[in-house]
Amino acid sequence: MEQIVLLFLVWMVGTYAGSFFIVIGIAIPAGQSLMHQRSTCSSCFSRLSLIELIPFFSYIVQKGRCRHCYTRIPFLYPCTESFTGLLFVLTFFQFMYQPKEMLSLFFLIAFGIIFMISDLHYFLLPDSLMSLFFLLTLIIRLWFHPLPLLHYVISGIAFFLFFYAFYIFTSQGIGGGDVKLFGVLGLFFGFELTLFILFIACLISLLIGFPLIYLNKLPQQTFFPFAPSIFLSSFIVALCGPDTLTTLYSFLFIR
Repeated sequence: MEQIVLLFLVWMVGTYAGSFFIVIGIAIPAGQSLMHQRSTCSSCFSRLSLIELIPFFSYIVQKGRCRHCYTRIPFLYPCTESFTGLLFVLTFFQFMYQPKEMLSLFFLIAFGIIFMISDLHYFLLPDSLMSLFFLLTLIIRLWFHPLPLLHYVISGIAFFLFFYAFYIFTSQGIGGGDVKLFGVLGLFFGFELTLFILFIACLISLLIGFPLIYLNKLPQQTFFPFAPSIFLSSFIVALCGPDTLTTLYSFLFIR
């Protein structure tokens, strides 16, 4: 019973964090300040009550609509909040006795959710947030794993240069923000795990994109936000660990 209560509390903390990450992912790319902002409905600008500010559950109670103007609330909001809560729970219980790894993964979740929202809304990964992501990743590397730092630095540079060349020589293959993102992830994860991230991200994009194109829900020339797939694969890699991924790779591709 105590474990269930703890699980629920961690999940709730994650949903509140996810709600805040959504605000950042929408406000920063639009040039809006986060200071002195009141929580209001984006349609009628009515100030939200404390009940309306409870993540996920307020969406259920209000039946997915604003209590003032009855405008439908995007399902992306409760979905992101509950997903962030799930990531917090998985991270907490898997790395309960490894505080450094837990903190680094919470850091990854924060920037991951922010960039996912930004890419879905604006097809944009802001340079200001990317610079902060890079700086904090470098600090984490220096704090947690100072000895093999050179390996991570080389990995980050290699992935950045590879995708930068891909960006230069292809017209619509990848966005500039994704180029920088892979450079930072190379620094965060190292060469081998970032390769897994790339493979899984491409697989996720294919599994999502092809059915949408087949059903005529997504024109073939439409820009497809790649950051959500990249971070979903990053969470998978971080939670599974290198041993599980290596075993799975051997099972699938090595006979």
